[in-house]
Amino acid sequence: MSTEQNSISHTPDRSRAKRVSAVVATRNRPSDIRHLLSAIAAYDSGIVHEVLLVDDASDTPLHTGDTEYPFPVRMLRNATRCGAAASRNLAAKEATGDVLAFLDDDARPLPDWFHILDTALTDQRAAITGRVLPFDSSVVARARQYRYEVRYAKHPAYSPVSFFAGGNSAVWTDHFLSAGGFPDVVTASDNGLVERLAESGGEVCFVPALRVAHRNSKGAGIAFREAWRAGRLAPRSTPAAALRRFADSARTQPWSDDPAAAGLNLSLQAANSLATALPAV
Repeated sequence: MSTEQNSISHTPDRSRAKRVSAVVATRNRPSDIRHLLSAIAAYDSGIVHEVLLVDDASDTPLHTGDTEYPFPVRMLRNATRCGAAASRNLAAKEATGDVLAFLDDDARPLPDWFHILDTALTDQRAAITGRVLPFDSSVVARARQYRYEVRYAKHPAYSPVSFFAGGNSAVWTDHFLSAGGFPDVVTASDNGLVERLAESGGEVCFVPALRVAHRNSKGAGIAFREAWRAGRLAPRSTPAAALRRFADSARTQPWSDDPAAAGLNLSLQAANSLATALPAV
């Protein structure tokens, strides 16, 4: 691809229909992959050019079986675990579509997902991201969903945002490659892409109609590990600032509607705040 084609200022050719390369990073979830591929096939509006599955060193190598789909399914495999960001970047370099659509292996696009993508991703938007809805109902899932909804409520439809749902999003391929893809970090690589696109002059816009159903809960243990890890990787904070974030979180929780989810969210905030206040190692 030429330097001109890699430039963020390049205007994609809108004289033809989008060709979407759906990208899915996965590990040890063959059943989820089968359900996801079936959903993509059922809801494709005619724009899915290919699906790229990146097997992140699953214990048993992923195989899609003998099922035929109306689009090519391309398999890539990491010999050792590399993480979601590196896996998605690998797929992006191999993709032949002009749009990259990112889905999680444990997510299911809603029936209008590809139609919304097709209409909402315009020349003026480098990328779009949407809403994540739960298909599980545990306390951990409800607590996570509440945090999502608080974030969504702050943003009008089609407004620029600083977050990017790596499991529910789409970006022009040339913009993604020009920006250097996802930062290869342990956490917050999704939002790191927003910063990289902004440096190249591109915006991520919030499209609330772009919705997926997602398995929100991986268990309370994982939720606490993620909250602690995010805090340790964040910039250092004073104890007073960490306490203010904890107090702010306590005031905004759904105590009357869902006290169990509220209590869990506050506990997660406590872990995160403490992690940011401890000295760097």
